[in-house]
Amino acid sequence: MLQLGHRLRSFRFMLGLVPTHFAACRESDGPDPEHALAGDATLCGVPRHRVTVYRHLFLARKFGNCSECRVKAFEASSGS
Repeated sequence: MLQLGHRLRSFRFMLGLVPTHFAACRESDGPDPEHALAGDATLCGVPRHRVTVYRHLFLARKFGNCSECRVKAFEASSGS
């Protein structure tokens, strides 16, 4: 049974179906929704210097987070 789980994880990795993780952040000047940070900007385009980064991951399934970042995070983790 353990081998089946390992094979399934390996197969999902080869297909690009491994979840992608992004740091959670908010724009520094207000209580805006959380965004997903990837490199020098959020997935929706807010520059890195305008956000405060948190010590937890962005949750694409969490209602209330930036809708554009949620969609792009789902697309990134599904391999689309």
